[in-house]
Amino acid sequence: MSDRRRDAETTLARLGFDAAAVERGEVEVDALAPLVAGAEAKALASALGELPSPAVAALLVGLEAHARERSTRKDIRLALYRLKQRGVPIPEPPAPAAPKAQPGPSAEGLVSHFDGRGDRLVWITRAGAAGASLLVTAQVNEPGGIRDVHAGEMSRKQLRAVRERLEKTSELRLVRADWRILDAILVEGHERAGGGKREIDYLRLRPRLTSEPATRPGEPVSTRVAPPLADEQAALAAESAKLLELPEFRTWWPDPATAAPFVQEMGAVRASPLLVSRAAQQERLVEILRRAAVALIPPAVLARRLDGMAYVLAETGRGTLARQALATAALLRAQPEEAIGVPFVASYVERALGGMMAEDVSREQEERRGSLVMTPAEFLKDRSSSHPRRTRG
Repeated sequence: MSDRRRDAETTLARLGFDAAAVERGEVEVDALAPLVAGAEAKALASALGELPSPAVAALLVGLEAHARERSTRKDIRLALYRLKQRGVPIPEPPAPAAPKAQPGPSAEGLVSHFDGRGDRLVWITRAGAAGASLLVTAQVNEPGGIRDVHAGEMSRKQLRAVRERLEKTSELRLVRADWRILDAILVEGHERAGGGKREIDYLRLRPRLTSEPATRPGEPVSTRVAPPLADEQAALAAESAKLLELPEFRTWWPDPATAAPFVQEMGAVRASPLLVSRAAQQERLVEILRRAAVALIPPAVLARRLDGMAYVLAETGRGTLARQALATAALLRAQPEEAIGVPFVASYVERALGGMMAEDVSREQEERRGSLVMTPAEFLKDRSSSHPRRTRG
């Protein structure tokens, strides 16, 4: 055994490797790569150059790609030269990897607030070739599903113009949201609406946006506000009637056909000569209002709409109002049978039923002044002032 061979085996043993195993090809590039980047790089290359085998030549070629210093690469090439002089075939270095294709811009999502019917607008855009973008727009109802959906291509400039015109003419405000969440809402909406008709067939258009499986449906959650804790919910919900004063809630009126039976019942209570005491009228009105609160917007539906509204409020800088909406939604989920006790719901019912009865109340207001018989609006106002904290945390 030559001195150079003996020195090579000693060096490899010091570095933790058996020279015979290296020579047989039992040691992988990854095992030696950390040494090539360190202080032992020169010693390693010199030792490998004394092991004349094709496996060692391949190992040195592979290690060159891990060498950070120019001097290390030079040492490796010198070792390869020595092996070549001794008749060891030197493999060609691997072809440089093709540069990874830069991913195109991710899809983007925009969503509006809910209107009074439970409809909202969803946009998903994905940039395409030559500056054009695919735009998928959908009108989605909670809980009815997709009302209509369309897709088309336009430039970014056209997209901005369409959005600006929409927000100006309709008072809708679109806010950014994770497109995957909006995609899941559209898939859910497709299923709820039946998806058979072309105008609501989102799944027909979806492959143009993505091939990924849809995520679980749910409302987007803003990172701009902290979700209310359980012990905060009652206090926040106590102020929730203020939400109805916001522009986004301006159209929140119930379906007249749904509200009409309750208006008629209230009218009967007002007109009944048998209900002459406040207590008797309250008992009847409580029962009517409790049923109306559930029928006008079922608590589960209202809770989800409020979650969606909370996201828009949070993303437009109205964090406290967003937390009020979230707290109200949480209480409705926890106590759906007590919906009328939530200030937002009580105000909504007053606004809905009281508004429909306004003409009759106005006509009879003077003669009722001083009477023990109450109007629905008077009852709700009285009830609110008497019980300011009807919600339970």
